[in-house]
Amino acid sequence: MDCHLLVPDLFWPAAAGSEPYRDLGLPALETFLARGRATRTAGISLERWLAAAFGLPGELPLAPYSLLGDGGEPGDHWWMHADPVHLKVHGKRLILADASRFALAEEEVREFVAALNAQFAPEGITFVAPRPLRWYVRMADEPRAHAAPTVEMAGRNIESSLPAGDDGARWRRIANEAQMLLHAHPRNEAREAVGALPVNSVWFWGAGRARRLVSPYDIAWGNHPLAAGLAAASTVAARPLPASAAPFLKEPGGKTPLVVAMLPPTAYGDIPGWREAATALERAWLAPLLAALEGGALQTLTLHGLGPDYGYTVTLRPGDRFRFWRRRRPLHEYAPRAEQRESCGVPTFFETPARSFILPRSSLE
Repeated sequence: MDCHLLVPDLFWPAAAGSEPYRDLGLPALETFLARGRATRTAGISLERWLAAAFGLPGELPLAPYSLLGDGGEPGDHWWMHADPVHLKVHGKRLILADASRFALAEEEVREFVAALNAQFAPEGITFVAPRPLRWYVRMADEPRAHAAPTVEMAGRNIESSLPAGDDGARWRRIANEAQMLLHAHPRNEAREAVGALPVNSVWFWGAGRARRLVSPYDIAWGNHPLAAGLAAASTVAARPLPASAAPFLKEPGGKTPLVVAMLPPTAYGDIPGWREAATALERAWLAPLLAALEGGALQTLTLHGLGPDYGYTVTLRPGDRFRFWRRRRPLHEYAPRAEQRESCGVPTFFETPARSFILPRSSLE
């Protein structure tokens, strides 16, 4: 079995430096990086990585596949993500907080979606929300507009990243109208009254129509709807991610499985939460998979560790464990040095000291 383990947010934005990894003991991950065949990669999000792996074009027509993974039926319609977000003025910047920053009750979502549909039905746009924190819009005609995935905009200034393309102006207008509607919605007034973040905008991206795909994997394990939807469109099995590698190793279900293991987003600067989750990932997945490789249960193990500014792809084979001359190094030594960080293309918003390089949750609420 040639196992591929995909871990988004395994590496922090370059501006964070080495601080998130300091004194963090992850011996299995350190063994991967030291003894495997490692290639440093450019920064990339989960969405862009999966799109490339499944042969989808650069403008990321991913919405129908996420909808499919969420249990919806894309049919022959055109779809876009319409993710609920919170926008906050921060100095001269308009900063986006994605749905990971708040909770929404189903009753709230029904009322938000009903109001949006009443507003935009004359334009042939229908909002649907198969999950409280994931919304979509359906259209009969192709929306010739594109924008970055919401996850890439989290904690960042949106003003230079609004919908672009032939229909970009139209979708910027629709977004503005949605903001005005949501700003005045009674549900948002009620949320603000109890100190909860209002849902004051939607982020449109991922326009596309579903088609049959070819998967490079025999099976996809994970809880992310995009991975499940891409697998379904490729007619390969998709299974939920178990709590640890043990059930996966007992029933791998394919010669080339893809395992998608999520970590908390680094965009909001929660270093303690990320360190706790990374330690749990080490125990539940990295160490057992490394042991399975050494025991012969795996033929190869490839780790795709992603980050917004840099990452690593590491392939390990059973014999690589004998490369003892390649000594393990602590994880913080893999972070870019100051001179390297200057060339990583870090957005302007990150150009502040490492511990405050991103908008913390407390300043959004």
